[in-house]
Amino acid sequence: METLYNVDASYYGAKIRSYLQYKSIPFTEVLGDRGVFSAKILPKVGWPVIPVILTELGETLQDTSDMIDHYELVCAEKSVLPQAAPGRALSYWLELIGDEWLKLPALHYRWRYNCDFAVREMGRNNDPSATADEQLRVGKKIAKTFQGWCPIHGITDHTGAAIEAEYLEFLRLFEKHLAAFPYLLGGQPSLGDFAFFGPLYAHLYRDPASGVLMREAAPKVCDWVIRMNSFNSQQPIEEHSWVDFESIPDTLSHLLNHLSRDFVPVIVEEVQALQLWLQSSSDVIMPRYFGEVDFVIGAGHPHEVCGKRKLTTYGQWMMQRVLNVFEGSSDRQREKIIQLFSCFGAHSVLDIAISIRLGKRNFQLVRDIEF
Repeated sequence: METLYNVDASYYGAKIRSYLQYKSIPFTEVLGDRGVFSAKILPKVGWPVIPVILTELGETLQDTSDMIDHYELVCAEKSVLPQAAPGRALSYWLELIGDEWLKLPALHYRWRYNCDFAVREMGRNNDPSATADEQLRVGKKIAKTFQGWCPIHGITDHTGAAIEAEYLEFLRLFEKHLAAFPYLLGGQPSLGDFAFFGPLYAHLYRDPASGVLMREAAPKVCDWVIRMNSFNSQQPIEEHSWVDFESIPDTLSHLLNHLSRDFVPVIVEEVQALQLWLQSSSDVIMPRYFGEVDFVIGAGHPHEVCGKRKLTTYGQWMMQRVLNVFEGSSDRQREKIIQLFSCFGAHSVLDIAISIRLGKRNFQLVRDIEF
C-alpha cells in the first residue's frame, strides 16, 4: 500500500489524493506534521515539501506530475489521458494552467480573505497536540513563506481586483460547461480535472470566504468539487467518451480561451527568457526563479491591469510535456493539435523553440544533460 504524506489544505496534495482515489490505488494518508517532515520527508527529499508518496516498493515520489506519470504506467485502467495526440496535448496544457496559472486566484483569496483560517490550520497541521496559542504562533511563522509567494506571482493590491474579476468569469464559464459535461473533457475525469481540483478544492472551496463565494456563484462547480473528492475503490470501472477533439464544444472553447488569453504571453515569454538565461549560465541545478517580467491580467477588458511577476523555471518543464506530444506526432496529428489550440487562442505555444531542455534529478529541476 502507498503512503501519502499530506495535509488537507495543500493545493497539490488535493490533486494527487483525488487521482489516487479515482484510480482505486490503495493508500494510507498520513498528516504531514513536523514529526513527519523531520523523520520521513527531509531524509528522503532534502527539503520540507508536501505531498510526498512512499510507494509500497520503497520508491519516493515528490512532484504530482511525476506521481501521475508513474501510476499511469503501472495502473493503465481508467487512464486520465486520452489516447489521441490532440487530447493528450490539451490535457498537459490544462495541467499546466491548473498547476501554475490558477495559483493567482488560489493565493489571492487565501491570503486576502482567508488568512486567519489558513494561519490557524497551518499551526494545527504542524503540531496537532500543541496549545492553540502555540499553534497560532507557529502558524504565523509558517504562513510568511506562503504569503511571500503572492508578489512573486504578481498577486498584489494593484492586481487583486483584476484577479477577482477573472476568477468570477472563470467560475461562470466553468459553470456553463459543467451544465453540459460532468468533467472538463467529457464524461470522465482527465488530467486537467485533477490539476484544477487542487486549487479549486484546497484553497477556493475549502477556505471559508472563498467557499461561500463559490457556493453562491457556481453551484455546479461545487458539485464537481464534491464529485472529484468522492471517488472510492468500490466504484465500478467505467470508460466514458471524451469530447471530440477535432470540434470541441463551445463551452470548453470559451473556458479555454478565457484561461489561455493572459497565460499564453506569460508562458511564451518565460520559456524564451529561460532559454536565453540557460545559454549564458552553466548552472546544472535550476533556481526556482531567475528574473522578473511584466504581465497583463484581464487583457482587453475594463479591469485590465499590468503587473510584475518573477520568471519561473518550472513552467518550461511543464510546457515540454505539451511539446513532447506535439513534436512526437505525425504531420497529420500535428495539424490537428494546431487546429485544436487555435480554437482557444493558444496555437503560438506550439511554436516555442526549446533547445536546452530541463529534466529532474534527485527531486530537483536540472539542465537536461547526460549524468
